[in-house]
Amino acid sequence: MEINILIHGSSAGFNSQFMQFINTGLNKAGKETFGFDFDYIVNDTAPSKGFIEEYEKIERVISDHVNKGYTKINLIGKSLGGVFCLNEEIASYADKIVILGFPYSLGYPVELCKKLGKNASKVSIIQGTNDSLCDLDKLKKLNKIVGGVINIIIINNASHGFKPINADTTVEQNYNKVVSAILGVLG
Repeated sequence: MEINILIHGSSAGFNSQFMQFINTGLNKAGKETFGFDFDYIVNDTAPSKGFIEEYEKIERVISDHVNKGYTKINLIGKSLGGVFCLNEEIASYADKIVILGFPYSLGYPVELCKKLGKNASKVSIIQGTNDSLCDLDKLKKLNKIVGGVINIIIINNASHGFKPINADTTVEQNYNKVVSAILGVLG
């Protein structure tokens, strides 16, 4: 059995327009999903120090799915949610890791990527061409640091939230491109 665990970003929870669009698109394609919110989003508080509680919650969710008989676990994280997937222990459980909008400018993702080792080949990054948190040159340099094994998929005319920068595409078109890219990675 396969499950696709959706992990939201730092400021918008699972019920955000983007995450719901991704969830619905994957479900329509026959992919089973599980989405959750971090407690700090639900309770409108600050994240735990060092994100310890958030890492623990992801580990519990993964463990619960393993205990339910899921043998293939894919992690799909938006921005900060994707960074959580880069944790060595969390990454070791995943068959595939898909990061939607890599937040390079926040600093810590680079160090996490360096520590991924053999897990780096599980990672695909779907990135907008106009992502304010990571330009494409930095993303390519990061990929070089980890041996060029990260699959990078570019969405043209897209911001960090995959919304269009100009009228060449619509929000729905960009979101559909993200869903198609995820499905291409998942197979």
